[in-house]
Amino acid sequence: MSIMVINCEVCGAKFRLDSDKLNKSRNKVRCTKCKHIFVVDQPDENGLIHIEISDEEREFIPGTIPEESDRGTDPVKDSRWSLKKKVLIAGVPAVLVLVFVALFFWRGVALEFLPAKTAPVAAPTPVVTITDSVQAYYLENVHSGQVLVIEGEVLNESSRPVSFVMIEGKLFDSKDAISQTQRCYAGNAFTRKEVTNLKAAEIQEKMMNREGKNLKNVRIPPAGKAPFMLVFHNLPEISTLSNYSINVISSKFD
Repeated sequence: MSIMVINCEVCGAKFRLDSDKLNKSRNKVRCTKCKHIFVVDQPDENGLIHIEISDEEREFIPGTIPEESDRGTDPVKDSRWSLKKKVLIAGVPAVLVLVFVALFFWRGVALEFLPAKTAPVAAPTPVVTITDSVQAYYLENVHSGQVLVIEGEVLNESSRPVSFVMIEGKLFDSKDAISQTQRCYAGNAFTRKEVTNLKAAEIQEKMMNREGKNLKNVRIPPAGKAPFMLVFHNLPEISTLSNYSINVISSKFD
């Protein structure tokens, strides 16, 4: 007996077929899975796998289907064939080719159903800028000596309200290296009297009030503004400072 493996042209189901029952050069068979009728050519003897099988096992091997018949060949199960079947060495190359082709097309079909990976959509970020009203000046604090004050306003250029705007200021020395860094939340401002008389820790605590004084840093409307004030303590020699920078480093949509 010679067994050949065929594939349904439509659904790709695999079947074992006794080639001895292919009595024509072109034989019609019906797939039992999708009912598609297709033509199987009588194979070349060199491409077949010859096995020895008992009479009891023979009745389980499906044969060809007459052209007018509705019976189909039984699909091959995914499990391996029985080890009791003896495969001829001459048929091994053909088996390897069939397995390779089946694996190639099976992988191709499987990949068609995989959803395409989509790049994560970046969450929109608020657009908050610093206006041209920035000014910097020195004051004498009764507790910590000379301090540098940088004050100004932030502008919400987003189309939605924003909250919790934070500003970072940096002082640079004559070599353009960072000498000091200070942060504050918008919505907090002091009078010159407060800057002069409050302790450094008190000023720092008020600068880091997240909501701002009187909630000025909460739900800033589109085109709305909020004041800010950075106070630098423990300054190095004034002559060593050359310039400064201020930037909005965080904010949040409501």
